[in-house]
Amino acid sequence: MKDYLSLQLQDMAPHRAILRAVECRFMARVPLTPPVLDVGCGDGHFASIAYDRLPLDVGIDVMARDLPEAAARKGVYRQVMFASATELPFADGSFNTVVSNCVIEHIPDNAAVLREIARVLAPGGVFATTLPSEHYPDFLLGATALTRLGLAAAGRAYGRFFNRISNHFHVYPPEEWRRRLAAVGLTVEEHAYYFSPAAHRRFDLSHYLGVPNLISKRLLGRWMLFDAQRRAFERWLRPYYEEELPAVGAYQFVLCRKRAEGSDGRS
Repeated sequence: MKDYLSLQLQDMAPHRAILRAVECRFMARVPLTPPVLDVGCGDGHFASIAYDRLPLDVGIDVMARDLPEAAARKGVYRQVMFASATELPFADGSFNTVVSNCVIEHIPDNAAVLREIARVLAPGGVFATTLPSEHYPDFLLGATALTRLGLAAAGRAYGRFFNRISNHFHVYPPEEWRRRLAAVGLTVEEHAYYFSPAAHRRFDLSHYLGVPNLISKRLLGRWMLFDAQRRAFERWLRPYYEEELPAVGAYQFVLCRKRAEGSDGRS
């Protein structure tokens, strides 16, 4: 199996590298039955590492500045398009697989996104996504520390602040996602939390410890100036990359299937 943590740290800020590395382990095992649509493909970096069965058929995004890089990544996508997930420019049932890594929580009109994904999926097709969970704000280091100091209101404010600056419009528990997905004809077949409270605290701390890396990226175009930096972060983050799945986590993986035509919808 690929060492996703090492691969992500070569091109990512430390906090993003540990999160994307864990997400690769989930998304890499999604059965990619073509045609495959990637909703929110960005610059194509995640897909280039996570998926072995390439190229994906189509990647779409509304971030126009990222699309040339996605298109330039050799063998990752057959086609890259500027398009909104709320108005997908495809016929009904065009895809057998839709993937979306930590994207749909950022789109205000969640109902439209789910309707469109369900519409372009063929009956029996699979939709897989990763999302922050309802525990995202509470498991952050700042929120946890403030709460332990008896400043629960400040801790909740810290969590709300991070949700706001992260543009998290939809941070729901599994049962709410099941309800929303069922409403558009998608039945959840697998759900798993990831990123334990301890992992999420380290993720939060990595934002601050990674400031020098952000400066070097802005000035010199590199997240890590020295390989020793990368190795140090890798040792520090690896226990959370390799941890067992927690009973509850700051993020969640969801895999669902579109009900076949004529199904009564019971799971």
